[in-house]
Amino acid sequence: MNKTTTDRAWNFDGSTENDGILRPLCLQVESHFSLPPKRLWRYFATSDDSHMQTWMGLGEHYRGFHIPFSGRSVLPHYLLHGFFHPLQSGMLYEDSIAFDNLIYIRQSACSDLPVGFVTAYAHELQHFVQYGRTPKLWDVNRNLYHSIGVFEPNMIPSEIPSERDADITAKRIAEQVCGVEATNQFAEKQIQSMENCGASVQKARWVFFRNVPSATHYDLVRETLPFVDKYQGRIDFGVDTKQPEWWTGNLKL
Repeated sequence: MNKTTTDRAWNFDGSTENDGILRPLCLQVESHFSLPPKRLWRYFATSDDSHMQTWMGLGEHYRGFHIPFSGRSVLPHYLLHGFFHPLQSGMLYEDSIAFDNLIYIRQSACSDLPVGFVTAYAHELQHFVQYGRTPKLWDVNRNLYHSIGVFEPNMIPSEIPSERDADITAKRIAEQVCGVEATNQFAEKQIQSMENCGASVQKARWVFFRNVPSATHYDLVRETLPFVDKYQGRIDFGVDTKQPEWWTGNLKL
């Protein structure tokens, strides 16, 4: 990755203040990860974009999201175009691609310092790791996340294995960066806030976050397999899950 691309990998939406505050926190978080060799673009919003809640269907309580290059078509133009280098005469398409993955952190999470921001960034960074290490497993979980409500209307999305994995990781990193007590206080605050506004699904997610031991070892393959067995033939997983060790190898894009 050249210097120009490296500089563009951090987009603070024009806020030098956020650059000074958030980048050091991100680097602390990243120091606890073994990141995949993918080109990561990070975007930290300074205002809310209604597109995310409506067209992308993230809901009012989302804190951020991770998306690979292949999913870019759902993004607003200012994010879609950010995946590419500025167009130059004679440039080949593959050479125009600057980044493989995007992590977007919402304005309200960026200002929820330090624990709220750290948990949001660590959560999305774990999704980036899932995609980078086992893209087929990530894709199956993505399809589970978007389809499970048809079959399990009372199931909360955060029960999907990839979400559990990301929440446990986020809690562990938050405790290491911000402290155990601060992390627990943040979780309690979120639970109370979600109860006050009647967001029972989000409340359940934060109850899990508060209660799960941060040292929990979570085997994403093992936890995903029962879902695949149960919904085989009913959910389009985007991967041939009937093959042995279907979770290995790369996605066909």
